[in-house]
Formats: sequence, structure tokens, C-alpha cells
Amino acid sequence: MKILLSAYACDPAKGSEEGTGFHYLWETAALGHEVWCLTTPRGRDNLEQRLAERADDPVAARIHPVYVAVPPAVDFLYRWQFGVYVHYIAWQRAAWHAAQPLDQRLNFDLVHHITYNSLQMASWLWRLRKPLLLGPLGGGMQAPASLRKYLPGWFKTETLRNVVGQLLTAFDPNVRQSLRRAALVFVANRETAALARQLGARRVELAMSTAQPASFFPAAYQPRPPLAGRELRILWLARVYPRKGLHLVLDALGRVDKRVPFHLDIMGDGPVGHLVPGWIAEAGLQDRVTWHGQVPYATIRAAYLGHDLFMLCSLRDTFAAQYVEAMALGLPILTLDHHGATDFIPDDAGVKVPVQSAEATADALARAVERLYDHPEELASCGRAGFAFASRYSWPQLARELHRRAAAAAPELAGLAPAAPLVAATAS
Repeated sequence: MKILLSAYACDPAKGSEEGTGFHYLWETAALGHEVWCLTTPRGRDNLEQRLAERADDPVAARIHPVYVAVPPAVDFLYRWQFGVYVHYIAWQRAAWHAAQPLDQRLNFDLVHHITYNSLQMASWLWRLRKPLLLGPLGGGMQAPASLRKYLPGWFKTETLRNVVGQLLTAFDPNVRQSLRRAALVFVANRETAALARQLGARRVELAMSTAQPASFFPAAYQPRPPLAGRELRILWLARVYPRKGLHLVLDALGRVDKRVPFHLDIMGDGPVGHLVPGWIAEAGLQDRVTWHGQVPYATIRAAYLGHDLFMLCSLRDTFAAQYVEAMALGLPILTLDHHGATDFIPDDAGVKVPVQSAEATADALARAVERLYDHPEELASCGRAGFAFASRYSWPQLARELHRRAAAAAPELAGLAPAAPLVAATAS
């Protein structure tokens, strides 16, 4: 098939949405399709370098980047959060104008919008009137108001975000039109599924939104050393954004019974990093926490393998890639039971604490830490279950699975059904 991929964020040298855009691009081509990718010039150097390094690979030969720029004034606005919305909307319009002559020349069989994965932004490319696949999308989640004490700048980060999202779904015709015209909408959590159906999507299916390179996975589950006689090693790894819940994690760990020896390693930095020392002191954890700041990506794999428990309690998250990273390396998870964590972290791969009041939620997390320390066999069984689950989610496996499901769900997408496995160099 000739596929037009809309991947505003696409950069092989980065994680998050940039990495997702690149991996879907590569794996779609690895399944034998010719792929033209609309993206911004921001990741151009890294993308061109990766394709040049694999110039002899037939997969790279099937990838055709199309770099769509916006006016310099709009580029300037990108440095502010509001400017990101403006930049993306302007890019969507420019991408639509770039897609028209491309389609007239190439007659695409399918359009797939992949990044940004926000349902509230959707895609302008429904206007091509070709079979349209959306997602996996997020965007239907809201941070629990009961936990607002852990979200600095609640009005800016949550209230305004929710208002902007409501305005976009109410007044941007591209949102409803793209959802209603899509042959299939993949969504990354049940909250987004409900919103997509409310806005008129015909076919909606839950789907994993992230994966890992095949090279990331060990050949087998790697057990941790026995816990007896040593402290419980806990890892928190993410960008230090308000919604990532670090304040909640620290508050919860401050409530753990003093008989339980543990040490928390915080890896990451971000916009509210300046608040972290105060949160640590407030919880009385100065001697039990090490904040490493931003760490090189090359060290992350060893960090997961060197800990006993991964504790990321995002207050709002589509589905954090770190969950798959942790499970892929056999690390049990302690998190909140909402959003993507509810749908895609198996119950036997960790502990998911219900969202209650701030006090009750922090207390429940503390009791979970105590229980896991007292029952190390549960840590081991959770690690094994997570490893077995995550082993299904390398990027090649995820792309093949989503294409198979799309072909089965919608007659318009039947051409996506994967053929025999292709032998090609890995994208990682």
C-alpha cells in the first residue's frame, strides 16, 4: 500500500512522541508499505542521518519524509505552552496543503495519523477523503481533582488545558470530522474511548500506544537479589512535570513505616524540578532519596535492572512508556489505578492503588510499599508477569498487531493485513 503517515513529532534520537512517530514510520515500511511521512523539520537532521546509516536496507528505501514548515513567527511561539497549540494547528493546516498535491500525484491508499496523539487536535487529513486510521490517541484523561494538592499550578496545567480541550472539540470542525470519517480510531485508554464515541467516532478500539525496540528486551526474566538484609530499592524515572506525580510519591514514601528500609532514586528533571528538594524535605526523606537529575538514555536500562520496584504515579497520563520499559526488564510497578495504567498494566504485574482523597491515596501507596517489602515473593511474581506481558510489545510486534486488527475491524483498511514477516534491519 501507499500510505501517508501524519507524524508531527518524529525523531529517532528522542523518546516520547518523537520516538513513537519514528518507530511507526519505520515499522510500517518494514511491513512492506511505501510510506510518505508528513513531519516538522525539527527532527530532520536525526531522521536523515538514521536513513543514511541504513541506506542499504530496503526498509529505508520505502520511507519518504516530507518536511512541512510553518511561518517563522509561529515557530517563535513554540517556546510557550500556548504557542505549542498554535504551532500544531498551523502545522496541521500546512500539512493538509502539502498533502493535496502529493495525493494527486501518488493516489494514497490510506492515511494514518499518529502524532501528536491528542484526540483534541485530531487531523486535517480527513479532507483527502481516503481511508483514515487514527491513533492510538489519548487526550480524554483528566487529573483527579481530589489530588490537586500534588499538582503545582493546577489552574495553568489542568484548568486551562481542560478548557482549551473543550473549546477545540466544540469549535474545531476537524476534530469531529476526522473522528466521524475515520475507518477506525485506536485509543490508549478507556477515558479517551468514551470521548471519541461521544464525538461521533464509528469504530473505536483500545490499543497499546507504546513499545520498545526488540534489542531492549533481555532474553529471559532477570531476578533481583534476595531482599533479606538490605533496603528496598525504588525507582522513579520521568520528566519532572506536575502531572507525573512525584510529589505524591514522596508524600506516600514519607508515610511508610520506619521499620521498612528503602531508598528512592529519582531520575529526571523538568519544569518543576526546583520544587523537588522541598518535597523531599517535607516528607522527611533527605537520607532516603537521591535525586540524580536528567540521566543519559544509555543508562536507563541499567537503572531498571538495578531496582526492586518502579513507582510512577502519574496524575494524568495516556500511558507512560516507562511502564513498558519497567515491565520489559522485569521490574514490578506501583501506580495509580486510572487512565492507561488501568487498561494496560496487568493486575499481576504490580499494585494499582485506587484514586481516593489525597490522604487516603498516599496512605494506600505507603501500605503497598510495606506489603511488598514484607512479601518479596510478590515482587518476584509481579516482575515475571510484567516481563511476560511486555515481551509482546516490541515495536515490530506492536505495528504488526495494530495493522492486523485494523484490517480485521474495517473493510477500508483490509490492505493493512501484514504479509509474511519481512527480514530487515532493526530501527533501533
